[in-house]
Amino acid sequence: MRRPGVPLMADPTGGTVDGQLTVRILTPERIAYEGPADSLVATAYDGEFGILPGHAPMMVVLGIGEFRLRIGGRYEWFAIGEGFLHVLDDVVTVLTPFAESAREIDVEEARRLELTTAENPLLHGTILGDEQRKRLGKIRAQVAQKGR
Repeated sequence: MRRPGVPLMADPTGGTVDGQLTVRILTPERIAYEGPADSLVATAYDGEFGILPGHAPMMVVLGIGEFRLRIGGRYEWFAIGEGFLHVLDDVVTVLTPFAESAREIDVEEARRLELTTAENPLLHGTILGDEQRKRLGKIRAQVAQKGR
């Protein structure tokens, strides 16, 4: 049961650190990221957008693309499949069938999978079609290069 005064998606243990976002990237199989961020840039169907602490509540339909978090003086890059992003009280929740950080991506494998994405076991059983898998393969290769 929800406590009175605690927003639906907020952290019930006390919220976020002042001046930071709490970000959760969730896939059906795992939590790809959960932690603080100073800002983020994500890909919607109609282009990129950014979120800073204090952002108004919103929901966005995500497109396949890059997702980057600024944490202190560094960036954390992700390849994200389609999905949804929700913002409320500095808590950002991403629901997507696929998310992979640049550190997890093998660059050579990503380049091969760009051409043969139908063979990618990580994408089997997702809602992504062949064309979307090809786009995601290309994004994975780009994100892997940026994250190095």
